[in-house]
Amino acid sequence: MLLISFLLSFLNISSQFSQADTFFVVQEIKIVGNEKTKDKIILRELDFLVGDSLSKSLLNERLELNRRKIMNTNLFVHVELKPIFNEKNQLSIEIHLQEQWFILGYPLFVLADRNFSEWWSRGHDFRRTIYGIDLIHSNFNGRGERLSLHLEGGFTQRLDFSYRIPYIDKAQKTGIGMSVSYTTNKNVAFMSLNDTLYYLRSKSINLRERFVGSIYLKKRYGFYNFHTLELKYNNISIADTIQVLNPNYLANGSTRQVYGQLSYYFNYDFRDNITYPLKGKRYEVLINKLGLLPSDDVHQLEVIGGYSLYKPLAKKLFYSMNLEGKISFPDRQPYYNVRGLGYGGDLVRGFELYVVDGTKYFYAKNTLRYELLKEKISVKFLKLKQFNQIPIGLYPNIFADWAYVENRFASENKSNLANRRLYGLGVGLDVVTYYNLVVRFNYAINSLKEKHFVFNMAREF
Repeated sequence: MLLISFLLSFLNISSQFSQADTFFVVQEIKIVGNEKTKDKIILRELDFLVGDSLSKSLLNERLELNRRKIMNTNLFVHVELKPIFNEKNQLSIEIHLQEQWFILGYPLFVLADRNFSEWWSRGHDFRRTIYGIDLIHSNFNGRGERLSLHLEGGFTQRLDFSYRIPYIDKAQKTGIGMSVSYTTNKNVAFMSLNDTLYYLRSKSINLRERFVGSIYLKKRYGFYNFHTLELKYNNISIADTIQVLNPNYLANGSTRQVYGQLSYYFNYDFRDNITYPLKGKRYEVLINKLGLLPSDDVHQLEVIGGYSLYKPLAKKLFYSMNLEGKISFPDRQPYYNVRGLGYGGDLVRGFELYVVDGTKYFYAKNTLRYELLKEKISVKFLKLKQFNQIPIGLYPNIFADWAYVENRFASENKSNLANRRLYGLGVGLDVVTYYNLVVRFNYAINSLKEKHFVFNMAREF
């Protein structure tokens, strides 16, 4: 009996190895639906070519990874890889695509404050809003080039122009880009006191002007590793009124700050969806050197590192963890160049009304989300195929955040939140739809025992 059992086990194992060792040879790769996008931009994302062998047992997983990479180019609203099996272990792969609408022009109306809660707490004044227009061509010449023009009026007057080419070499590893930005403000946050931004408003003169020009070189090694080297020119000037109210705004009572900046950014991105990831991980490192010449008005070094993990726990249950830390030198910096927590996504949920200035910080965000709905809604009266299928996702979630900000000069701006542990927890609802639009509703309580409702809407890339 033992001999028979051994033989059966051996045959079973041999059968498994035989099945695992079955390979298909890729005979053809066919692309369907790319009316504008060049084939080479799509083929760049594949980790196999015609003539390569693909394992039968790993085929579905391999095709899904390649589908994700094509989708994350942000050129398509739908991507599907279909295997077609032929005789003699040969395989054809059809890539079915639905391109985005590449030329977008849409009105802009946003709050000048960092979030809805802060705007409401300041009296929900519609003078504290920004209006304008965004014009974007996200696939210029069909090579994934991006051309954008951004115009703002209202609380801020701003003009941005940028152009990027993802690949300029035959191997499709090197890209370049440039941007220019000119901004004027009649409303300026001239300092933070008690962890709150204080603004000055002028009806007649510009309180601050900024011009920034940059060029960058980007290298992509493999599929998930990106290296970017960027050179910037910064020119900022302020009115005498700002200088009197805060002599350290540009340091030493100055009304102008001019400097060069060199930045290196590394990004390893292995997420299933860059707009709203549920699986995968990401590493980031940013090194900024402000001031390249002895004559520059500021000399500063900062290093920022981040790690994100997205992990499925069950069929529709997902966990995410986002960690980020920053160190910068010297400890004494101009107010304009200090950036702690409370700006953009760098915050503890529950502290949206505050900014915590400091030269060093660390935060951790933990989120548990449930996929309540993930559907596509057909809108029959829309004839454009890029718009008549509206994806909609609903993700209720719970979260818990933690952070610490170091500021050696916290007493000067009467900060109560620097140099202490900050906590926030709550519940939320994320609404995800097409063209990278994510709407977030959060209700949180912080370690000060304050409760806040926060609404946020943004296109994410």
